[in-house]
Amino acid sequence: MVVMGKGMVKLNINNITYVISNVYYVPGLKTNLLSIGQLQQKSITIIFEKDLCKVFHDDKGLLFTTEMSNNRMYVVSALVLIPMCLKTDKQVDTQLWHNRYGHLSFKDCLADKQHRDSIPNQANWRASEKLELVHSDICGPITPQSNGGNRYFMKFTDDFSRKTWIYLLKEKSSAFDVFKIFKASGKKESNCAIQCLRTGKGREYTSNAFNKFCSDEGIKRQLTTTYTTQQNGVSERKNRTLMNIVRSMLNARKVPKEFWPEAAKWATYVMNRSPTLSVKNMTPEEACQRKKLDNKSRKCILLGVSEKSKAYKLYDPNEKKVTISRDVIFEESKSWDWENKQSQPESIESMDEWAHSKPNDELVQNEHNMEFETGQHNENLEEVVVDDTSDDSDNAETTRIKKPPGHLSDYVTSSEAEEDNEPHSSGENPTTHDEAVKLEVWKATMKDEIESIERNNTWKLTSLPSESNSIGLIVHIGP
Repeated sequence: MVVMGKGMVKLNINNITYVISNVYYVPGLKTNLLSIGQLQQKSITIIFEKDLCKVFHDDKGLLFTTEMSNNRMYVVSALVLIPMCLKTDKQVDTQLWHNRYGHLSFKDCLADKQHRDSIPNQANWRASEKLELVHSDICGPITPQSNGGNRYFMKFTDDFSRKTWIYLLKEKSSAFDVFKIFKASGKKESNCAIQCLRTGKGREYTSNAFNKFCSDEGIKRQLTTTYTTQQNGVSERKNRTLMNIVRSMLNARKVPKEFWPEAAKWATYVMNRSPTLSVKNMTPEEACQRKKLDNKSRKCILLGVSEKSKAYKLYDPNEKKVTISRDVIFEESKSWDWENKQSQPESIESMDEWAHSKPNDELVQNEHNMEFETGQHNENLEEVVVDDTSDDSDNAETTRIKKPPGHLSDYVTSSEAEEDNEPHSSGENPTTHDEAVKLEVWKATMKDEIESIERNNTWKLTSLPSESNSIGLIVHIGP
């Protein structure tokens, strides 16, 4: 038999409670047994006489007596006392007071008291290139409708540059057709494709045709949660700003409200060209025209002046393109490392210290259909291609085109006469009057000059004062 436990047992014998320690618990036994040897070890005296068993304690005297049974066993009639665990039950009126205070701050009441989580004021992520994320929304219906029957306007905002495009709609069902137009024009304008479109869950944005088109074009979709327009906060705030400007312009000049589309277009135009906190150091239009965060200047090599406009002709060795620009800063002591075409000019410390052009200067390879300050279109400009360089090209230095002062623009200087290589300048030019009068062409030239001076009354002949000296200019009148 296996002993399963050991402990203390309380027995009630003749209405007296006795505690027996070190009692083994053996579930296989059918009868409880008392060991005479263990009782004697605990100062218990046991006397057997005349078929009686008497149990004495040294201090307490006789504990109990029992008679011998027919099978010569001594049976002790005892009641085993089972321990009782008592607990107190106190009535707490917490629930009652909770009810009295209107179910204040209790988790079980979330079904009736749960509130909406707050929306972050600023996004944790911003697009890093144009059209990487586009926000769109439809504003309307606007009352009254325009003269053309338009009641809505659809808006697209680039998350990177925050430039906004606006399209007028008569019905919301036209949103899909307008989106296809914007996708094509936006790609052509910025040379970038739409990567992700964030809109609401309106049917105009979630139709089967709309979803299939975006899937085929590889455009990811971001839809706001129901009743959570704050997730498309860029479009929602843009709507509010646009409508505020539209109402202000119409009310300021008492313009009929039917002209709200024109006011909305003009407001969009102004906002695209106005500073905003979302884009630093530039307007949305400038950020959209520029490639990502390109520098305002770029390093180029001076090729000369343009033949068709008042600007310099520059070569960008990295892009292998020619650009025409009038905004140039020269570094005449620097040269380009032609052997390492990917490198930058030597000893250049600042982009603005070398030849640079504004972001809106157009890069051209053949300058075809390019409009400049004169308002004319230059055509058939020779394309500049660097085929090879000489061995000492590393030591070559760019030269600055020297321009005459503005007050000499109406005159032909000696250097320009040499460059013109006119027929009368064959050979070396005469350096004295005696040499010039020997040539008929110079005599004719001097005669024409004198006639022009007399005709315009440029000078007045007078005698040289005695105290004055001549400046060295001698004019001979006559043949």
